[in-house]
Amino acid sequence: MKEQDGITSGNRGSSEDKLMERLFNAPRRSTRLQALREVEDEKTLIRVASADSNELVRQSAVERISDQEALQQIANSDPDYYVRLAAVKKIRDPQVLADIVLNCQFDYYICKDALSNIKSNDVLASLLEGLTDRDIKSAVVRGITDQDMLADIACCNSDFYVRSDALKKITDQEVLARIARKDSDYYVRALAVQQITDAEVIMDIALNDADYYVRGQAVTRIHDVEVLKKVIISDDDFDVRKRALFNISDPEVLMQLQNELSDAYILRKIKNHLDNLQAQL
Repeated sequence: MKEQDGITSGNRGSSEDKLMERLFNAPRRSTRLQALREVEDEKTLIRVASADSNELVRQSAVERISDQEALQQIANSDPDYYVRLAAVKKIRDPQVLADIVLNCQFDYYICKDALSNIKSNDVLASLLEGLTDRDIKSAVVRGITDQDMLADIACCNSDFYVRSDALKKITDQEVLARIARKDSDYYVRALAVQQITDAEVIMDIALNDADYYVRGQAVTRIHDVEVLKKVIISDDDFDVRKRALFNISDPEVLMQLQNELSDAYILRKIKNHLDNLQAQL
């Protein structure tokens, strides 16, 4: 019986040796792939994924690996995009994925896939200061869902584009109003204005913001005739006044303005606007 056991053990050893021979030394890729299907040992899979000369063989090995450290190493270092992608898709640890994003900024699509697997707002936000690629920063912000965190980024991040991306995701009206009134960047204020639903806040900004572009964005959202008339009469920027004018569709109001104004530019715009309204009747 012992002799029989010895024979069986020897056969097993011979079979294993032949499998390893096919797996690591066969010149044909198809032979190595076939041998790989018979492998169950993860250390062997990691060895193949790290050393095989063919990217398809390496990718096939990666798709069966669960060791997070090995996957991180492959995601960071393999020369083939699809092998790295296969590794990224198997990684579950958000901090490991964050490290990959920081180390692979040269490859936007790898970073994008890594970011799609990070569900922690804190981990995503922590990446922003370490990133240099603008598109990857935008992808990070798109993944953040916490309104308070987005407000903090919109108000305080040093990168204008990051702040703008965060602002676009904010729905809290009080936060938007605060940004629209107080942010130091006129374009950020203008973006906030476009998302505000409170008519009184919009009117206040249309009448009082220091920048003509911000006032203009606010004016385009106003339909209160009295406020629009006030803008046309008192604003010192022609573009803002023109925007207010085009939001008035009542010919009687426009003719009243003709009698109250002396500015030749605005009077010409009023006449053209009246002609266009008449043509539409």
